[in-house]
Amino acid sequence: MNHKIIKTDWKTHQHQLMDIRIRVFMQEQAVNESDEWDGLDDQATHFLVVTTDEKANDFAIGCARLLNEHNEQGAPRFHVGRVALLEPYRGCGIGSQLMAFIIQHCRAAASEREIYLHAQTERQGFYQRLGFITRGEEFMDAGIPHITMYFHPEGNQNG
Repeated sequence: MNHKIIKTDWKTHQHQLMDIRIRVFMQEQAVNESDEWDGLDDQATHFLVVTTDEKANDFAIGCARLLNEHNEQGAPRFHVGRVALLEPYRGCGIGSQLMAFIIQHCRAAASEREIYLHAQTERQGFYQRLGFITRGEEFMDAGIPHITMYFHPEGNQNG
């Protein structure tokens, strides 16, 4: 199977994005509807991983969203979230490719901006391998332990 990552918006691919997030977050991880649908999808840039099967049918297998925010000092920054990959496609590098695509997009758009995310703590190692470092304390979000992480291209040290 071949796959590609496309940059999109909520209006264009809402059904595919919703399907992946419902399956991963709401069904697998028991995130409730009010936590998942926070009203920010319309203003986000979305990324969709699409694969092609042996019969040349395209279907979505992963997604993420990117929000433009400001930090406490008012500086603009990128917030990566809702990173999800359907279970049969995990563990083969697609998630790393998706994140590399998003990081490249951010760097091309505004290389000086911080890139951060709230990682589920059990996924912390995945993001560390991609160059994200931990900042702050663990917290609960949607009933799942999370940690804030910032992209730091030089490495995977804790900070």
